[in-house]
Amino acid sequence: MTLNKHWKYPDGDLVTTNLKGLVRTNPQLRLLEQEKVVYRESPKDKVAVISGGGAGHEPLHAGYVGSNLLNAAVSGSIFASPSTRQIMAAITAVASKQAGVVLVVKNYTGDVLHFGLVCERAKAAGYKVDTVIVADDVAVGRDQNAMVGRRGLAGTALIHKVVGGAASQGYDVDKVAEIGNYVNQRLVTLGASLDRTSVPGRSADDQVEFCKDDEAELGLGIHNEPGTKIPIPEIDSLIKDMYTKLTSPDDDQRHYVNFDLANDDYVLLVNNIGGTSTLEMNAITEYAVELSPFKKPPTRVYLADFVTSLNSPGFSITILKLDDRKQEILGFLDLETDAAGWRPKPASGWNSTNQIISEQVEEQPLPKSDLRIDATKFRKHLDAALKSVIAAEPKVTHYDTVVGDGDCGETLKSGAEAVGAVKDYGDDPVNILVHITERVEDSMGGTSGGLYSIYLTALSKSLKGTSHQDVANAMKEALYDGLFKYTRAREGGRTLVDTLQPFVDTFVKTGDIKQAVEAAEKGCEATKTMTAKFGRASYVDSSEFKAEGGIPDPGAVGLLALIKGFVDAQTN
Repeated sequence: MTLNKHWKYPDGDLVTTNLKGLVRTNPQLRLLEQEKVVYRESPKDKVAVISGGGAGHEPLHAGYVGSNLLNAAVSGSIFASPSTRQIMAAITAVASKQAGVVLVVKNYTGDVLHFGLVCERAKAAGYKVDTVIVADDVAVGRDQNAMVGRRGLAGTALIHKVVGGAASQGYDVDKVAEIGNYVNQRLVTLGASLDRTSVPGRSADDQVEFCKDDEAELGLGIHNEPGTKIPIPEIDSLIKDMYTKLTSPDDDQRHYVNFDLANDDYVLLVNNIGGTSTLEMNAITEYAVELSPFKKPPTRVYLADFVTSLNSPGFSITILKLDDRKQEILGFLDLETDAAGWRPKPASGWNSTNQIISEQVEEQPLPKSDLRIDATKFRKHLDAALKSVIAAEPKVTHYDTVVGDGDCGETLKSGAEAVGAVKDYGDDPVNILVHITERVEDSMGGTSGGLYSIYLTALSKSLKGTSHQDVANAMKEALYDGLFKYTRAREGGRTLVDTLQPFVDTFVKTGDIKQAVEAAEKGCEATKTMTAKFGRASYVDSSEFKAEGGIPDPGAVGLLALIKGFVDAQTN
């Protein structure tokens, strides 16, 4: 599942190059290249907050260096703790002995040991120092006898923000560390992913065992530590299960967060572990809000790639319980920052409870005209045309699979079914066209939906106020003064226009509908030998169009089926 391919980097030190790229984007940042320390230049009159760990979790940690957040971040190699020398270099760069420093560390053995050793050395050197060790991963039980305990995951970002905010507001070392530990005790996170991550520079043989195509993993760590493999579930079922594990009291009581689902205020953070699309992350966030077991809505909803595992296609959910220090903690979370990795919006507007508007906007009445047609006869033609389009779907889909993205047939079929679902369109042709256009707009996406909608809208406008004898000229006006204003597609460009334009031109010239259909057929057939100039087909190798003796344009084929179905019903 995971894409096990990466670009090749000639310098062999992707981590340092990454840090260089980061500081190029923010003039407030500096990089100690040899020590891989990113810091911001600022007075040393307040407590400095420093964090760090292995690379591969961007924007953690360096992405959180900024105002009201971290003063410095130290990076090790990918998934490897930084050395004590690197950490001490960060302290020297941003901290004063008088104001002191707080070190924020994720609960991994290497990080805890190295940062702990530096803490003791810094104390010996005269610094005021304390640590906050983040441990929010509920996939690892908080057994009192466990040697390691829970890992630090996306909750680290919230602790960074609270601790950084407290330091910027003048809290001393003890109080900064105390509020960090306070948040940690009220923090839970659980991750799920469709697969592990792959590491740049490592061959496929060196990678971990990935999930099968039908598997996902629940509770995995951010360094490819295994979780529990499960069949890929429905997302709502997965999120409900995650909430059960996040809030369950069935755990060792040493650090269990005592959630009161009926009364608690809380912060909800949804984290992209690295490889999930923005479209899906937004949807996952909506499910996370709607399926929350808490009676109250979340006080804040945060969505971003806070703590990643390179390109792992997963997400995690974090809950921060807000209780007696709610306003204090929200105040620090809401402080604005110029750190590149902190994306949540400032506090204004969070009290709104009506963000999702369910009521439909009042629709404008459909335009009418003095024209009238035989409604029964028109319905016969329309149904025949729609039936013809639906019957042509497999052929259109096949053609579009060869030379496009494969969705043209389904798009046309969807539009035909939506138009056909309306039982009565009446006898006013202008009103009918506008009504059909609405169905097309709602059911057909992509280029073809736009072209159909524009042409039908222009045709309804042209028809209004005309006589029945002027239908052909109305069709011409809709094409040349309507559709052609918004597309450069013309006859010869291998699009549906190769069917539409000759049909309209011939109908205007001869007044004979049969001759117009014959011209449309010739135009459609001619697309077999044309080079595509528009749409995705224009990027397809020309040899693809020669398959099967030539592939006609799918859109032209679909429109021809519509026209022939409508006209044939008149002659049968």
